[in-house]
Amino acid sequence: MIWEILISKAENGFILNYSEEHEDGSTQVHEVIEDNDNEKEAMEKLLYRLADYFGMHNDRYAKDNLNITWDKKGDKAE
Repeated sequence: MIWEILISKAENGFILNYSEEHEDGSTQVHEVIEDNDNEKEAMEKLLYRLADYFGMHNDRYAKDNLNITWDKKGDKAE
């Protein structure tokens, strides 16, 4: 089985396009992740959604769940 997802950048966030398989066929899904004037928050939502889509679910008892932060300091360009 191949899992595939198409991600498009929209003016207000991202659009995910993928197929969901059902017993009686498949359905094309169009999912919107909006940024609400915060691109970094939209990117976080997108990455968490991708992890979930590909089966990387959070485990409330695990010590190694995905954690996305924006706290790394940038490097000065010389």
